Amino acid sequence: MRTYKPRRIEFKEVFEINDWKIKIYMITKLVEFNHPEFYKNVKAEIPKWLKMENSFNSENDKIGFLIIHSGTEGIFSVINWWVGINMLNTHIFLTRIEQLDKFEKISGDGLAPCIWELEVINHERISWISNILKQEPMIDYQDYLEDVFNREI
Repeated sequence: MRTYKPRRIEFKEVFEINDWKIKIYMITKLVEFNHPEFYKNVKAEIPKWLKMENSFNSENDKIGFLIIHSGTEGIFSVINWWVGINMLNTHIFLTRIEQLDKFEKISGDGLAPCIWELEVINHERISWISNILKQEPMIDYQDYLEDVFNREI
């Protein structure tokens, strides 16, 4: 078993594209996430990813979050958005450091987010319950968008 080492989780921005609002988080096993070319490339992929429907219910409020995780195997992109008001649609892509413009979909066969990514997902789950589900019918999406996670875990 490998020794656990904390990683920094940092909120970057709310990215607005095609009526969508996506909270972007960075995670890195290094001191800092320093991949500006990749960051530009991943933002260009987001519109394609948001068109990926699921088999249950694709109704959504055009709100989600992206976790970018610089890990051992490369950079993982975990795109998530809320569907059917209380379910999470998730797709995971892997980019190798030597090809920062290639995004290989690696989810769909049982793979789930890792322990650090699950921390962000848990924060977003709690925030969605508090700021959206418990506020019906007076929902203010801005409260959810401003509720972000920054921590080393």
